[in-house]
Formats: sequence, structure tokens, C-alpha cells
Amino acid sequence: MAPQQLRCPRSSILLARLRIGGIDTDVCEDCGGLWLDRTEIARFQNSNSVFGDALVAHLNQFPPSLIDHSIRLTCPHHPDAVMLRRKFSVAVPVEIDECPECGGIWFDTDELAQIRR
Repeated sequence: MAPQQLRCPRSSILLARLRIGGIDTDVCEDCGGLWLDRTEIARFQNSNSVFGDALVAHLNQFPPSLIDHSIRLTCPHHPDAVMLRRKFSVAVPVEIDECPECGGIWFDTDELAQIRR
């Protein structure tokens, strides 16, 4: 079965599949956003992860866009689910969007880089 083609929750264009460290990630080549399933984030969030370095380097090629964080996003996997805007963790106060259905996370342009600092 072919993988589901996902759309960017910000621009609605198809997300590009990017394989890093054996994990398929989904990147918006319009806004530089990133979709990770809930089990994938551990592979990239640590600041000493070479896979995280590679992913952030790839995302850095997209120019930062102006983002209205007051707009509620829908999940690329569950279009009827409005994602929750929350802090990544107590120790890392970067705000991310998380799907209440599947736990997937949408990272806007530089949010993954901020989390990895």
C-alpha cells in the first residue's frame, strides 16, 4: 500500500517525503514546516543527533515565513482534528502544534531547531 500523501496544514500544498536516518519525514517546501509522527520526534530532538542535524540543515534552506500562530491548524492525517498549540515541554517552552487524535507534531519553520538548542 502506498503511503498517504499529506498536505501542509498552513499552505495546503502536498508535503514532500524526506527520508533521514531510516525515517520518512514530511516537509513543506513552501513554508519550511515539518510533520513528524509521535514516534519519530525522539530520533531528531536531541541536540547531539546527527539525524537531527541533517534535518535542521535541510529545513534551513527554506526562507522563514510570517506565521499567524492564532490560526488553528488541522492534522495532516486527520483533517477533522484541530491541533492543540502547546509548549513542547516544561524544560523547552517552544510552542508546537500536536494532533489530539494521533499525537503527531507540526513544527513551523524553525521550531525543531529551537527545541534542539
